[in-house]
Amino acid sequence: MKRIVWLGLALLLGCESCLKRHAVEHVEVLPYPECETPAEVLSEGVLAAGPLSREAVTEFYRVTRCGDLHTITVRQEWRLAFAEVDAVFDADWRPLRAWKRKSVPGEEDLDIRRYEFRTEQVTMTEDTPDGRAHRIIDGQRPIALVGPGRAILNAYIQSSDLDVGETTRGPVLDFRKPYEEIDEVALRRDPDHTTEELGTVHVYTVFGRESVFVDPDTGWIVGDLAGLRDAARLPGPIPTPHENEHGAPDPRGTP
Repeated sequence: MKRIVWLGLALLLGCESCLKRHAVEHVEVLPYPECETPAEVLSEGVLAAGPLSREAVTEFYRVTRCGDLHTITVRQEWRLAFAEVDAVFDADWRPLRAWKRKSVPGEEDLDIRRYEFRTEQVTMTEDTPDGRAHRIIDGQRPIALVGPGRAILNAYIQSSDLDVGETTRGPVLDFRKPYEEIDEVALRRDPDHTTEELGTVHVYTVFGRESVFVDPDTGWIVGDLAGLRDAARLPGPIPTPHENEHGAPDPRGTP
């Protein structure tokens, strides 16, 4: 239903091109980036709603390195919905490929999409009730991604090496909403902040309003301004993922 509403609004404004993407019959399909050495886990954990959070969401994430490739996987869970991401980056943390699977309220089918950044144009492929669809996303090749889960922002932070007060900006793909787009987005390093659960943390802000907290010792995200916190630092047991009735994620084979 949400997809229909969004498309209807787009048509009222003119056409689908106002969404900064357009349909094509075919796109170049490249294999999933692989390496031959065992993957090294750089960071993994759980981000959960802290005492000040207004949203009951839990995020399970893992960051790995394999040769010249970095991979970030995320599973976000709400009471009645979920979102999963598998994003692959090069040695400099520039995105190569991304995959997303999420449930859509009011729809039985899952929303599954693959994004390709190694081709001349950025493409998206998705499986729909009417079959497989391909689209070109207008804009330059993104230097970073914003997607479901705060852990995805680790790549933008790792690639930037900012001091307090410094800002970097460039084309970024935001694929959280039903209609993704590439826009110029700034990442800013703000003054350090102290919280009761995390102690003193580095603060990075995207879009001028969405701030995440980074552990100064490890360099990885441990929470955000909205109240997510490293679950290991909160009282009570660390959450575990719900049973996945849709099967394990398959970023290599779907769509």
